[in-house]
Amino acid sequence: MANSLFYNPFMQVDEVALRKLIGMKKPHVVVQRFPWPGQSMQKTFLMSAYEHEHEALLHGQELRLGEGKVLNLLNIAHYQNMVKLLQASADTALFFSGSIDAKHERKLKRAYLNAVSAYIYNIRMKRTGSCHVRIYVEHGRVKADITSGNQSHNAFFYDMIK
Repeated sequence: MANSLFYNPFMQVDEVALRKLIGMKKPHVVVQRFPWPGQSMQKTFLMSAYEHEHEALLHGQELRLGEGKVLNLLNIAHYQNMVKLLQASADTALFFSGSIDAKHERKLKRAYLNAVSAYIYNIRMKRTGSCHVRIYVEHGRVKADITSGNQSHNAFFYDMIK
């Protein structure tokens, strides 16, 4: 279970994945800093891909100053910058945000069960039966909705597990 402490459900991006996104007609990407346990905040990024430019721009509007960029992989300069980022060094990581699903949610909950339970206890959410935790990605940020009876709470998943 030691490896589960830093379990990451996201696919690591390489140059082949960039070409696949172009082939899937999703060339508009948002690359942003990705906080995750065991990863350096300065060298870890999450990439979200969109078919239409306006979708990427909407996501880009949600970014804080210095958090990330909106790029078009069909623009040769943007594509080359992405390839440079991937080749920058062995400790730079770029992940794709498209792999959160029910299976990964279960693995995340199992891997971080103690941290999630402690977070729920710390926010003093009254338990009426069981708590339900739904994990999802919104604007490149991993979030969780916690519900117990008629109570609900929304939080960044990273804040729950750090």
